[in-house]
Amino acid sequence: MPEPSSAHSASQKVALYANVGAELTHYDVDVAGAELIKRGTVTLPASVQYAWPEVSRRYLYVATSSSASGYGAAGTEHHVTAFAIDPASGALTPHGAPIRLPTRPIHMTADIPSRNILVAFNNPSALRIYRINEDFTPGEEVKQPRPIDAGIYAHQVRVTPTIGWQSW
Repeated sequence: MPEPSSAHSASQKVALYANVGAELTHYDVDVAGAELIKRGTVTLPASVQYAWPEVSRRYLYVATSSSASGYGAAGTEHHVTAFAIDPASGALTPHGAPIRLPTRPIHMTADIPSRNILVAFNNPSALRIYRINEDFTPGEEVKQPRPIDAGIYAHQVRVTPTIGWQSW
């Protein structure tokens, strides 16, 4: 009987990225031995809030902030930073300059083709969209023709595949 496609063989590499504050550490995952092997750490401009991979899994976008969580002390350093992911080792290498964000990001994702990064902010509640440049670095904000109603406490932003429009 064939194994499910989500099963990992002993020879398949799995990378895990975990953070404490502004340090993001890369671990190899030994699935068969149930072990994490520390490989390297990168330091970001502020504490990691959220990370999301580009669709090809060659780049990782990381949102950071110097603000405390919730409604704690407001910081002044808020960014999205891109990292290239080495396909053989999973190691992270800074890719371009971080872009500044207006306030603490609480969540982020990319659209399905990874042409834009969508960032949710909770204080004040907002959703902003930033281009992903052709070289996969984070780019300029995409100005919206009308304000986006993010509700009273934006917490998450997600996208779904386009399945076509229907008339009602």
